[in-house]
Parts: sequence; C-alpha cells; structure tokens
Amino acid sequence: MKEADVDVRKEYRQLNLVGFTVDAQQPLALFKDAQGESTVPLWLDVSDVLTVTADLVSARLSGRPGGDELLDSLLETMGLRIREIRVDGVAGQGYDVSVCLSSGGDDVLVSVGLVTALLTAIRYKLPIGISDEAIATSEMVDKSGSAETRLADEGQMLALLERLRPEDMGKYPM
Repeated sequence: MKEADVDVRKEYRQLNLVGFTVDAQQPLALFKDAQGESTVPLWLDVSDVLTVTADLVSARLSGRPGGDELLDSLLETMGLRIREIRVDGVAGQGYDVSVCLSSGGDDVLVSVGLVTALLTAIRYKLPIGISDEAIATSEMVDKSGSAETRLADEGQMLALLERLRPEDMGKYPM
C-alpha cells in the first residue's frame, strides 16, 4: 500500500496517551492533544487494563532494555518503522485499530488490538490518531454497567457521586 493511500490524517486527531482512570466502574484510557487543552476518553475492558498494567510492571521489574524485543528486531531486520497508530470505530461496538508501518516510501496498515496499540504508543512514545467518529461516540457512551440507572434511584445516585473524584470532574463532556 502506497503512502498516498494510507495518509488520511485530516480525519484523525493526533493525541497522546496520558493515563488511565475509572469512570462509573468502567476503565478509560485518557488522551490529550499536543497543547494539553482537551481530554479524550476511550472506553476499555477490565482485561485491557490488566494486560497493560502487567506489561508495564513486568518491563519495569525486569529492567529489560528496549533493543532485545522481538518487534524491535523484526522492524530493524525488515527496515520498517512505525509511522502511525490509528483508532477507528464506534465505542461500545469495539474499535478498529491499526498500526502503519513504513519502509522506503511504502506503507502497510496492520490490524492490531487496542491493547497492542496502547502498549506500542507507550513503548515508542508515539501519539495515536483517533478518528472523529471514535471520539464522538466514546464521549457519549455510558458503560456504567447498569442499563436502567434512573435519577429517581437515590441509592444508586449517591453511590455514583461518592465514587467521583474532584479531579475527574469536567474532564470530558457529559
């Protein structure tokens, strides 16, 4: 696939992964633009967070150097570099994630899981291109685990309010 076929940046916002949090019992990956002005959440499964955490803890405890990984060796041997990571799709239905590999002017898109994309962005300190559709749907999805939460249910509302942290309020549109 040629670079001209792959490069469609106008519909992707380049965002940096800045952390993880839990909102109404659902884990989120939080992204910020280069200016740090807006925060964009992407919904995760608990297993995604556990996988990322295990990988980061394992890397820190083992002190493994960056050059001895299979991916690093493979990229070097094939003369490839990671050019871009992209997230498309609709929150709640799963994201379509791809990594763009570049070599000598030719680009190849490889489909990967969201966890692989997050770990790649962390490891290589890369921003992630997130489509407008993924951003819009992620900001509106309620994945609190209760399809029938009603404002009239004071017990559930009180429990929700007690779990909120002041620093999380106003981070993203409600």
